[in-house]
Amino acid sequence: MPVPTPESGLPSWTEADRLAALRSFHVLDTEPEAAFDEITASAAHICNAPMALVSLVDDIRHWFKAEVGLGGREIPRSIGICGHTILQSGVFVVSDTAKDPRFADNPLVTGKPHLRFYAGAPLVTDDGLPLGTLCVLDQKPRPEGLTPEQSTALLDLARAVMAQLKVRRAEKAHEENEARLKRIIDAVPHIVWSALPDGHNDFHNQRWYEFSGLPLGSAIGDQWSNAVHPDDQDRTWTRWQHSLATGEPYEVEYRLRHHSGEYRWTLVRAVPLRNEQGAIERWLGTCTDIHEAKQTEVALAESEERYRALIQASTAMVWRAAPDGSILEGWGWKEFAAQAPEGYEGRGWIDALHPDDRERAVAVWKDMREQDQSGAVEYRVLTKEGEYRWVLARGVPLKADDGFVREWVGTITDIHEEKQAEERLWYLANHDPLTELPNRTLFQARLSKALAEAKQSRTMACLLLIDLDDFKDVNDSFGHDAGDALLKETARRLSKMVTACGTAARLGGDEFAVLLTDPSLLKQGMVFAESLIKSLNQPVFSYAGQSIATRASIGMAVYPDHAAEPAELMKDADIALYRSKAAGRNRVTLYAPEMRAVATQRIALRREMREALSRDQIVPHYQPQICLATGAIVGFEALARWQHPTQGLLTPGTFGAVFDDVELAALVGQRLIGTIAADLRKWLASGFSVGRVAVNLSHAEITQPGFAEEFLRVFKIAQVPVEFVEVEITEKVLLDGHFEAVSSALTTFRNQGIRIALDDFGTGFASLTHLKRFPVDHIKIDRSFVQDLEQDPDDEAIVAALIGLGRSLNLMVTAEGVETTGQAQRLLAMGCQYAQGYYFVQPTAGIEVPNLISRRKELIPSP
Repeated sequence: MPVPTPESGLPSWTEADRLAALRSFHVLDTEPEAAFDEITASAAHICNAPMALVSLVDDIRHWFKAEVGLGGREIPRSIGICGHTILQSGVFVVSDTAKDPRFADNPLVTGKPHLRFYAGAPLVTDDGLPLGTLCVLDQKPRPEGLTPEQSTALLDLARAVMAQLKVRRAEKAHEENEARLKRIIDAVPHIVWSALPDGHNDFHNQRWYEFSGLPLGSAIGDQWSNAVHPDDQDRTWTRWQHSLATGEPYEVEYRLRHHSGEYRWTLVRAVPLRNEQGAIERWLGTCTDIHEAKQTEVALAESEERYRALIQASTAMVWRAAPDGSILEGWGWKEFAAQAPEGYEGRGWIDALHPDDRERAVAVWKDMREQDQSGAVEYRVLTKEGEYRWVLARGVPLKADDGFVREWVGTITDIHEEKQAEERLWYLANHDPLTELPNRTLFQARLSKALAEAKQSRTMACLLLIDLDDFKDVNDSFGHDAGDALLKETARRLSKMVTACGTAARLGGDEFAVLLTDPSLLKQGMVFAESLIKSLNQPVFSYAGQSIATRASIGMAVYPDHAAEPAELMKDADIALYRSKAAGRNRVTLYAPEMRAVATQRIALRREMREALSRDQIVPHYQPQICLATGAIVGFEALARWQHPTQGLLTPGTFGAVFDDVELAALVGQRLIGTIAADLRKWLASGFSVGRVAVNLSHAEITQPGFAEEFLRVFKIAQVPVEFVEVEITEKVLLDGHFEAVSSALTTFRNQGIRIALDDFGTGFASLTHLKRFPVDHIKIDRSFVQDLEQDPDDEAIVAALIGLGRSLNLMVTAEGVETTGQAQRLLAMGCQYAQGYYFVQPTAGIEVPNLISRRKELIPSP
């Protein structure tokens, strides 16, 4: 039966929907598969259980896709415990089935296999429909149930089962699609073939074998040319080799030997299929029997000439011209154009054309006469109403029996509305709708054109990529309407500065670009970029009575100094833009080749970090915080460490750049917070007094919507009281914008009883302002002041002032980076309460913390 929702008591799914979803995976009554067996074995191992199952619940039974220790493949649904699990949203645990009235009389409990313990995680589709369970079983009761880690692992393994089911369904669908595609290809009335990039044929559909009479499935390679008529072979082979060499589409008519022995005319076409890099991966072609059509071609040639002129001249305006191009007569022109019949005859029609179109129209007309070929041209004509309208003019030569042109008949069609619609569509497709600046597509086209022209003329081109700093803050603080207004104002200021010297474009979001091609400006490209920043900064932008200060970061790259191709130049400018933002924003950075190596290293580091996360290599180490007066441990700071497989244990000094990536920073933070919560739960459950554990938060984490609530949820699930938790942020987090998001998160923490520590205190700007604006309980004096405390009177004075400030504001004060007895004694004498550093003990793995607490008197020196 379906699960009732807490709000309404009504089911959130129906049994019919659940069974339909189960059957859609086509897995019932299939053979065992290694992937499912491995997951089931892992569940048994992790949960220390002798039995484990992947159980799928259909309408009458529990069918086991995989099982460990049970020795069967199915049981009746009426006696299965898994039927209860699919009604749950999490892990369903029965500690002792014999004492549970729901299962005490169950034959699986009273008889073989004498089940006494059950724990199952539901297998749920993306639509929330439960298909069955991944469960572990034991013949012994377990009053303690599963550990939090085992429960989490069981849920993760259940998701892994669902992932395997999805992969299995996708593979089956792929096989069916392949078979369907083959049937479709075999059903088309044409020969379909494909060839490798070197031209060797590797596939023909059934029509080829029907046409040629060759054995079904026989290889062809490049031997197909032997079936071509001897008179057509050279022409056909030359054209094929040309297409292979140039990548141009292949189209040719030739005679091909039929299984009857005759040669039949065929039309063969092929196009190259390219990969993302533009390289040809395969040729795909068709071969159409056009024998009957070819035979009638000669007979139709004469009538085709007569009717072609009639079809092409079947519009409102029609004209006739002499072989020299002079207009003889026309129909409909006088009703349309602002010319009398005597005005357009001869070459007078040119006077009715728009001045900008006359030269082009005459050139096309001349080319048509000289080549004796049909042609068409678009131009604007002055109408009787006094407006210029776009028309399409077509001309067709009529020849006499001797081959000479008898007279260029033609039509003129009014296409003004279509032309306007076409221009409007082009404009919409190539311009940003908000700012009306060129969009990324048009900008890239202009960049390619500019670089080609610069290459030809041996000049330079300058590319600027511009990012608005703190644009998200404007949206968050003033609303998206204000953000849109800011984008339009930015576009206006850019356009005003760039004018005719280049192109300004909006690439998307808050990213803009400027292309400069004026040689006089290129010599002062950096000065121009600096002036752009000033223009965007001043005057302050005003919206709905609110003043909004704007800043911008710019990355600059120059052709040909940095790159010759558009994509590479864009990449160079983007690297420079990243450097501008990393260096503090609101500045211009000119690309330098060494930056690309740094960017490459950054990308490699992020890739390695993702692998490290997938392999559980990111762990917390804990550094004790010491009471200077007693030497007692009063808490710990959790520090990120990377257990690198080849480089050993790494600190954030090695991998800190990953925290610039919002997504990665959030993933690393999630992993660390979850592990810290689990560690705290173990220590508290074992009776160890650890004080508060400080969790470091990055800017990327704390500014995420709902972060504080999720943080609290993790510790609540782990059953860790908030009085054992402290969050620690640096002053840089407070300086990096997103004031509202940071303030909201810290207020949530404070309201829930979590203490807030400000790390690296005294090194940032406006430190005192931060104590006033944000809810801070604890300041940590930066190690840079402690390091030379005994030698530098200035550092001693700063530390004394910070200790006094903390006392006066009733804040906890901790000195960081204590490494000597003298530093510890001096800090104690100055009234500092707490300290941490290598002098006391180095950061240690979570598993060693209980031992450290037990041995603290012999391990931790007292000043």
